[in-house]
Amino acid sequence: MSILKEKHKVFAWSYVYMSRLDSKLLVHNLGLKKDAKPIKQTLQKMHPTIALIMKEELQNILEVKFIQTIEYFYWISNMVPIKKPNGNIRVCIDFKYLNKACPKDDFPLLNIDNLVDAMAEHEMISLMDEFFGYNHIKVATKVQHKTTFTTP
Repeated sequence: MSILKEKHKVFAWSYVYMSRLDSKLLVHNLGLKKDAKPIKQTLQKMHPTIALIMKEELQNILEVKFIQTIEYFYWISNMVPIKKPNGNIRVCIDFKYLNKACPKDDFPLLNIDNLVDAMAEHEMISLMDEFFGYNHIKVATKVQHKTTFTTP
């Protein structure tokens, strides 16, 4: 943990720091199957308490310009509240239809046994993605319109 504190400037610890992430270093790109048809999910209702938590989280992301408001797009997904083990709510987006429209990855993640074997000689392992999710990788500008989601 001391190395994380010592090197704290290299991590995006909150949405405020995410705008500093260098798009030249890494972006996530989407390739769609040629026959893929855009799907517009209809807005799902949610409990008012959950809706307020989701709204607050979206406001935080909007303030730092990590997402932007747009209107009328072809791919539209729903927000999904996911309860974390500590009781907090994580805002996720339901990209199941967009994922189905993308070709299968020819290079899937390694078998868990291989991952464990590869870590055997090391003193420390980072679980950063487990805690923060994948939202710290920007989506390529040319495909951002496919990651549109709807809110009340």
